[in-house]
Amino acid sequence: MKKKFYGALLLGSVLLTGGMVSCSDYDDDINSLNDRVAAVEETVKGLQEKIDAGCVITSVDPTENGVKVTLSNGESFELLNGAPGAAATVEIGENGNWFINGEDTGKPSRGEKGEQGEPGESGTAATGKYYKPGENGYWIEVTVGADGKETETETTISWTPEGTMTAVWDSENGKLLVSNVKGYNGILSISLTSELKSLVFQPEFYYQGIEAMEAKTFNYTEKGVKEVNADDDFTTDAPTELDGVAMTPGLVAKYHMNPSSANWKDIKSLSYISDDKNYTRAGGVVKANVFDWEGEEGILTVHSQLTDGTIKDIQNDGKVTVLALQANYSGSEKDTIITSDYAAVKATNYKDMVLANAALGQPVHTMHLYTNAQDAINNAASHEIVWNHEGLDVATLVQTHYDDSQNSHVAWDVTAADKTVEDYGFKYSFELVGYHKGNNRTSESAHAVMKGSLLKPCMPVDGKQPTWDAAEQNKAEKDREPLVRVILTDTVSNKIAAVGYVKFKIVEKATPTESEVILTPEFGFNYEYTVNCTETEKPLQIEWHDFEEDILAQLEKQGISKEDFHTNFELDGGNDDATQYDGKLATSMSTSKKGIVKQTITDTGAEETQIITWTLKNNEAYQLFKNNKSISVIVRYSKEIEPNVYQFVYVTLTWTPNPRNVQPAGTLENSDKIKNYWYAYNSATPGSGYSDIHANVATVGETNADDEFKSDILNTFDGNNVTVSGVNAVYTAFQDANLTKTFTFVDPQSTDMTPVKGNSGTMYDITVGDNGTTLYANVVNNPLVKQAVVKINGSILEYQGKDNETLYSFARDILNAADHAQFVANNEGKKTFTAQIQINAENCSYVPFELENNEFFAKFLRPITISDPHETNFVDATTGGAKADLKLTFVDWRDHNFDNASVTKGQNYYKYYDVESIAQNGDIMTDLNGTTGVFDRKLSDVTGKVKFTFTAPTKSEIQNGNGIVNHYFGTLNYENNGTTVGDFQIKVPFDVTYDWGTIQVYVICKISQTEAN
Repeated sequence: MKKKFYGALLLGSVLLTGGMVSCSDYDDDINSLNDRVAAVEETVKGLQEKIDAGCVITSVDPTENGVKVTLSNGESFELLNGAPGAAATVEIGENGNWFINGEDTGKPSRGEKGEQGEPGESGTAATGKYYKPGENGYWIEVTVGADGKETETETTISWTPEGTMTAVWDSENGKLLVSNVKGYNGILSISLTSELKSLVFQPEFYYQGIEAMEAKTFNYTEKGVKEVNADDDFTTDAPTELDGVAMTPGLVAKYHMNPSSANWKDIKSLSYISDDKNYTRAGGVVKANVFDWEGEEGILTVHSQLTDGTIKDIQNDGKVTVLALQANYSGSEKDTIITSDYAAVKATNYKDMVLANAALGQPVHTMHLYTNAQDAINNAASHEIVWNHEGLDVATLVQTHYDDSQNSHVAWDVTAADKTVEDYGFKYSFELVGYHKGNNRTSESAHAVMKGSLLKPCMPVDGKQPTWDAAEQNKAEKDREPLVRVILTDTVSNKIAAVGYVKFKIVEKATPTESEVILTPEFGFNYEYTVNCTETEKPLQIEWHDFEEDILAQLEKQGISKEDFHTNFELDGGNDDATQYDGKLATSMSTSKKGIVKQTITDTGAEETQIITWTLKNNEAYQLFKNNKSISVIVRYSKEIEPNVYQFVYVTLTWTPNPRNVQPAGTLENSDKIKNYWYAYNSATPGSGYSDIHANVATVGETNADDEFKSDILNTFDGNNVTVSGVNAVYTAFQDANLTKTFTFVDPQSTDMTPVKGNSGTMYDITVGDNGTTLYANVVNNPLVKQAVVKINGSILEYQGKDNETLYSFARDILNAADHAQFVANNEGKKTFTAQIQINAENCSYVPFELENNEFFAKFLRPITISDPHETNFVDATTGGAKADLKLTFVDWRDHNFDNASVTKGQNYYKYYDVESIAQNGDIMTDLNGTTGVFDRKLSDVTGKVKFTFTAPTKSEIQNGNGIVNHYFGTLNYENNGTTVGDFQIKVPFDVTYDWGTIQVYVICKISQTEAN
C-alpha cells in the first residue's frame, strides 16, 4: 500500500524499572532529573527559536536514543527517549485514515472539504468527523456540522500507548507533540508555525517596470446546452450560441509570508487599500473585496472581487491603480495590522475560450475538442480506456485555450485537474452523452459511468447505465465508445463559456503510441546489516506471492494476463544479471550496478511464478550503507509492442537495514598499559600518567648493545601486545583477536610540536610521510630539502642519524638540541624532541575502526649530555706559562656519570657512545673590562695581547686516556702580554662529537690575578 506521509507517529518502547533506594540516592536522582529537565528545556528552546525565525520541520525520525527533528536549514535536534526501545510508525494512509504499523485504525485524519462558494457567498460545508491527536495524550474527535462549524470532543483513546515514546508530527494543526521524553513530564508541545511579521507581494509580471497583478476580463459567447443522459440518443447534441459576455471575476494575488513558517490560519481578516497614483480625471477608485484566502509553503493566496470605480491604465489615463494588502493578524500577545507593499493592477482581456486535449508538445490549434457530438462520434476516439479501469480522471486529459492580451492563442491551464480556472471563477463539469451505433439498442455511453470527472467502463444492466457503485466490469465492454461532454462554466455569472466532446474507446489493453511505463511496484526489506569484512552474500528475495499480488494481479487490472507477462515481458539484461536503471521513466538510462539482481522460476505446486533475488556482497553493501540509511535498485521488464515501442514494468527493491551496523568501535584501556613505563604529559616521573613514553638508545652493557636508537612501543603494554576492548558484540569481525594493530605518527602541523629548534639554532618544520610511518624535517621556508627524523617499523621507533651525518644531519641537529629531561622549552626555545603517535586497529582497510584513547606522545631522549664542572682555571704569570686541562662532565640519558665506577661497572661509556673529538669552535667571550659574569664581548675585541690556544685530544685519548688521566679532553694554554692583570673570566665554546652528532658545550674559565700582585 502506498502512503502519503501527511504526518507520522514514531514509537519507542520504554522500560519501567523500580527498586529500593537510599536517601543519598534521592539527592543524586534529583540532581540527575534537574540536569535532564534543563537539557530538554534547552533543546526545546533552541528548536522553537529556529522555528520562530522561519525554519520549518522537514522530518521527524526515530534514532537509537529517541527522536531527531530536522529543520529546513539542515540543523537537527534530538529528544531523548525515556527508556531504550525499538521504534514503530503511525502514519496517514492513502485513504486519509491514521495507520499504526500498517494497520488501518479507521480514524480519518481530516474532514471532507465542502464546495467553495461564489464570491461573496458562503460555501457548502461538509458533514462528518475526523480525528487529531490532543495535547492531553488522547485522540480528539472533531465533528463537522452542516454549517461548517467544528465541535471537538476528547475521547478516552490514547494516541500515546503506555510505555512508549510517541512523536506526532501534526502539520495539519501546526504542532509537534512528543510524549515520554526523557527529563520531561507530560506531553511536550512544540509549535510548528511562527508569527507573521510581514507580507511581500509576489508579482505576476511587471507593468512598465512596476510589480503588478492581473485583473482578467474574460470575453466569450454564452452557450446553451440541453440536458443529456447516457442511455438515450443525443447524436446531434450541440451547444447553441447566445449573447456575448464580459466577465471580470476578480483578482488572485500571491504574497510571500515572512517568515515562511507563519501560521496563516491566525489571519482574522484581509482587506485592500486602493489608490490611483497621480490620478486627476473623473472616475472613482476601484475597490477589491477579499472573499477567500489560503496558505501553503510560505505563500498566501488571496482571492478578491472588484467593485466600484475603474482600473486605470497608464497608456490611456496616465495613471495606475495600486493595491496594498492589510492583514488583521492574531498574534500571541495582541492583534496586529500587517500591510504589504503596493502592487499595480493591470486590466487585461481574454477571448475565444475553447476546450482542448491536454496533449502537451502538440501545436495548440490541433488539440481542440469537437464542438458537437456528431463530429466526435464520426471520428476516431481520442483516448483509450482499459475495460477494467477503476476510474480514469478525464480532467487530466483536457484543458482550456484562449486568446491572451497579445492575441496569442495559448493554453490557460495544464489540465483541468490542476484547478487553475477555479481561481478565476470558472469550473469544469463532465457528463456522458448517450448515442447509438447501427442497430444497437443500447447506448454506447451506457457502457460507462461517471463520478465527477472519473470515467469507469462497465456493463449495462438491462440495456441501461448502472450506478457507479453497482457497476460491474467485463471484457465484453471491449470496443464500445462512450462519449463525454465537457463544459466550462463561469461561476460568477453562472453561464457556460465553452463546450467540447471527447470520445473514448474501451479496449482489452491500451495500445501505446510510444514507450510507456505501465507499472512501478516497490518492494522493501529491513533485514539487519552488519559489516564483517567478508565476501559473504546477502540474498534479498521477492516471494512468489508478493510477485503475484503486486505485479501480476496489478497487470491483470490493466488487461495484461499472467500468461502474457510470462511469455512476452523480458528482464532487461538477462535473468542472471539484470540491468539496473537510474529511474522509472520510459527514458530512464542504465546505471552502475549495486549487487546482482537475478530472476528464477519457482514451482508452487499448481503453477510457476518468477522470483526476483537481489544479492549483495557484504563489503559492497558496506560501501553503500556507510553513508546511506537505505539503498535501492531498479530493474525493468520490457515488452516490445511494435518496433521501438515498449511497455515497461519497473521493479524497485529497497533495503533499509534495521539495525544498520556500520561503525565498529572500541577503546584502549589504560589498564592495558604497564604503568611503570608511562608518564603524565611532560613529566619525568614514571607511573604518573598514561600520556607519554620515553624512547632511548640501547643500554650500555646489555647483550649486543651498540648504541642503536630503537624502542619497541609494545614493551610498554601488558603482555607486550595491544588489546582492544569495548567492541559491541554484534561486530564479530572486529573483536580484538581479529584486529590488526599498527602505529602511525599524528600530523604535527598546527600543534606546538612544529617547528622545532635544532642544536645549531636552525628551525625545522616537521611533517609526516610514508603512510604515517616517517617523520620528516625540512629547514623552515625550504620545504624542497627534507630528511627523515624518525621511522616506525612495525612497533619499533627508529631514530635516524647514528654514524651518518650526511643523510641525517637534520635528525642529529634536532636530537642534540636539549638535555634528555628538557621537556619544556628552555630560554633558547629548545626542548626534547617529541612526536605524537596513534594506534590504529582494523580488520579490512576499507572499514574505519574508531578507536578511543589511542593517541600518546613519545619523547626521544638525547643519548648524552655534556656540562662544564667549572674546574678549568688559570693563574696569571704562572712560571712556565698558564695551562689547564679541559674539564668536562659526561652523563648519559639515565644521568649516569661516565667517570663514576659505581654506575659504569667497568664499561667504557666514552667508547660505547663513540666520543671521538673535542674541538674549540667559535669566539671566546669574556667579562674583561666589563661586568663580572656577563660575557657580552669577544676577547679579541677587548685585547689582542691575551690569548688562549687549545690542544685537542685524540679519539684514543678521550676514550682511553693518555697515561696521566683516564680520559683526556685536551689542554687550554693562556698567554698574557706582560702586564699584570686582575681576576677575569672567559667563556669558551667546544664542539663534542659522538656517534649521534655534535653537542656544543660552553666552558667558563677563571683567570686569577697575577701572582703576588
